[in-house]
Amino acid sequence: MKESEYILLLSKRFSGDISPSESTMLDEWLRQSPENEQIATSYQRIWEKSEAYGKTFSPDLDTDFLKVQARIRKIDAPIMRVTLGQKLMRAAAVLALLLTSVWGWQQFSSTSAAEMIVSSENADNKNFSLPDGTRIWLRKGSQITYPKKWAGKERRVKLQGEGYFDVTHDPARPFKVELEQGGSVEVLGTQFNVRQTANQTTVLVRSGKVRFSPTAQTEGPVMTANQKAVFDHSESKVRLSNLNSLNELSWQTGGLEFVNTPLSHVVSDLERYYGVKIALRNPAMSGCPHSAPLTSQPIEKVLETLALTHQLKVKKMGERVYELSGGQCR
Repeated sequence: MKESEYILLLSKRFSGDISPSESTMLDEWLRQSPENEQIATSYQRIWEKSEAYGKTFSPDLDTDFLKVQARIRKIDAPIMRVTLGQKLMRAAAVLALLLTSVWGWQQFSSTSAAEMIVSSENADNKNFSLPDGTRIWLRKGSQITYPKKWAGKERRVKLQGEGYFDVTHDPARPFKVELEQGGSVEVLGTQFNVRQTANQTTVLVRSGKVRFSPTAQTEGPVMTANQKAVFDHSESKVRLSNLNSLNELSWQTGGLEFVNTPLSHVVSDLERYYGVKIALRNPAMSGCPHSAPLTSQPIEKVLETLALTHQLKVKKMGERVYELSGGQCR
């Protein structure tokens, strides 16, 4: 990629619309030289000054990115040696081009807003990055709201529905997820999932620590890796448990993974993920540990591997109904 295209990636990061793959490419470019970091710092100042327009706009950055890329390729001059000052001027020019592309829309917008909203209500699962580098996966039908610019000593976001968070560490500014029922999840580590329904709020921690406060008046437990807390809204109780697997996150990971997971739990996870029914006929096999790498293969292939591993017999009993019999635990 050309330098001008990395500058456009910077604008997508500052707006919170950069994809994980684009974010990785940008980070690699920034690490290549102090000069690139200086360009990014100067460009960020330019971007922050552009917020003085005070208008809310929702450009399609992916489409605009491709259009501007095409224009850059047409006008790029032959390769020549340029100074850092010239590069910064080019960065400012690229930003001016991007701002001009949405200026006409801004003129018709009279709504001042301090918040950004990302929604997956009418789409599949969605993942994106916040300006601080925190990565968020939104499950279909969910929404997150966050300030265009964080002020104070906390980074607060509001979640509706279900979201998975991989939070950028910043001890000076803790990250807090505000829940629909008034509670919150305060990040003391990095990776966790929050699921909200009409009756329950569930928090699952993949790594690090979080403090789960189910209501504004209640401070709940500090949770660590491989723990799950379920708050029942009607009973006002928090149930804390240890997890045999993290497959409740299959919507985010894209498949199932098992590490010394009891076979009875393996069967339950397979039923939920594939929407099937599986009968484990041999009770002696229920506690047998099973390990398998992340997979999203068809259920027939998964059951075939399971049978080979534990000497089980697989029989299809009907449409999406299976039986496992026999077996030897190793």
